[in-house]
Amino acid sequence: MRVYISVDMEGIAGVNASKPTERGHDAYPRSAALMTGEANAAIEGAFDAGAEEVVVNDSHGRMYNLPPEDLDGRARLVQGIKAWSMVEAAAIGQFDVALFVGYHTRAGHPRGTLAHTYTGGPTLTTLAGRPTGEYGINALYLGALGVPVGMVAGDDALAEEVAGWLPWAERVVVKRAISWQAAEAPHPARARELVREGAQRAVENARDGALEPLRLDPPIEVGIDFRHGGQADLAGLIPGFRREGDRGVRYTAAEGVEAYRAFVSAVRMATLAEE
Repeated sequence: MRVYISVDMEGIAGVNASKPTERGHDAYPRSAALMTGEANAAIEGAFDAGAEEVVVNDSHGRMYNLPPEDLDGRARLVQGIKAWSMVEAAAIGQFDVALFVGYHTRAGHPRGTLAHTYTGGPTLTTLAGRPTGEYGINALYLGALGVPVGMVAGDDALAEEVAGWLPWAERVVVKRAISWQAAEAPHPARARELVREGAQRAVENARDGALEPLRLDPPIEVGIDFRHGGQADLAGLIPGFRREGDRGVRYTAAEGVEAYRAFVSAVRMATLAEE
């Protein structure tokens, strides 16, 4: 079994405010340590279930948060700014299952802690007309490669969202969302145990053929509403995109990889409106 793990930071137990997720803030090293702890728990659970290889993709911010020397030595680590971002590792090898650690709710969610979708630009992202977040965008790309998502770990609001998109996946709740910058969480040691147990079950489920890759019937409409019209104007310049509404763009994709590429391209183009 080859296991791919994408690790974000906002959904980690004990990370409940935006500033401590930013490199340079006094509390950032603690957030990175908490992130590393849950990453190691997922690695341990995967190997406990019989994984032969585990690759971890550092998926937060500038994507060099996990200290390599502190990560479980059995895993390989992908870090740095990557064209394929949160799913880069999956683009370079075949995997049997993917695990999402430290994930969070979609942009615009009314309660989810630190809710957003890739950047602070989108206020709503949809696939085939359904609101979704990073878990859905990434799972669609992986699904196009035949890789199912076996576990998603984060807050309880995320678990509710994921149930509608990935009902076969383990939904590990490591904290209770109170508001955008507040949450209630158990001790980090307990959160890591929950992640370890969830990862083990997920890999066992993959081995038993109990998981499904996420696929949507084509054509797949990708919808993004931004914070302001200037962002939508720039994203709308990308061939294939069309402006819609006050702050939105839409793109019609033939399959999952194209849908992912369109979304990431639009979000990155929109950031130029802030420069």
